[in-house]
Amino acid sequence: MSDARVLLVGAGGLGSPAALVLARSGVRRLTLIDDDQVDLSNLHRQVLYDDGDVGHSKVHRAAKRLEREGATVEVIEGRLLPPIAVDLVGRFDLVIEGADNFATKFLTSDACQLAGVPVVQAGAVRWAGWALASLPGRSACLRCVFEDIPRDRVETCAVAGVVGAVVGVLGALEAALAIRLLHGDETAAGELWSYRALAAHPLRASRVRPRAGCSCRERTLPDPLTVERYAPPPCTNP
Repeated sequence: MSDARVLLVGAGGLGSPAALVLARSGVRRLTLIDDDQVDLSNLHRQVLYDDGDVGHSKVHRAAKRLEREGATVEVIEGRLLPPIAVDLVGRFDLVIEGADNFATKFLTSDACQLAGVPVVQAGAVRWAGWALASLPGRSACLRCVFEDIPRDRVETCAVAGVVGAVVGVLGALEAALAIRLLHGDETAAGELWSYRALAAHPLRASRVRPRAGCSCRERTLPDPLTVERYAPPPCTNP
């Protein structure tokens, strides 16, 4: 597992705890891609950073933190974009996605399906969230669950906010699913985990079957991927 090459798409609330757990668990070859800077308002949920990192590049500050845990870290200061997505994810043994928008989530999922690379994904808003691991061609993918990028107005953590503890739980769960896959436990794939912090039984898992007609099953994903396919829905804010 120490030789596994892992790409983390997003170094924020989900990517921070996932990366830290992986580094401390012996995954030593990490690559981070993110185009954002550390903001004071994010420190409650982005555990890789502290006050001294505010205003600086997330990936560079995260790399310094993870290198103290013994990891070798490559940084890509930018966004995952359709023209490069398949080639980029194809360099890795596993991808962990923790973006804050559906366009990047679906792009990551589709690119990993085309490249044949296992992917672990998660999302969170307010007090709740989910996590899913996928093995291309062998388990359900993100499209099997959500079908496509929502075109109606949907809440995201950027608009509705998210509780720091929620992304901490889900980021650690992403790392746990990733470690299982890296150890050869394919039963991790297709498990959809939901976390509702305010529920009496907050953590639940269910087995998701590949959806009939999903592009991952019918092999109808476009290649190359295009920017237009992953354009976010138009803003509906007044």
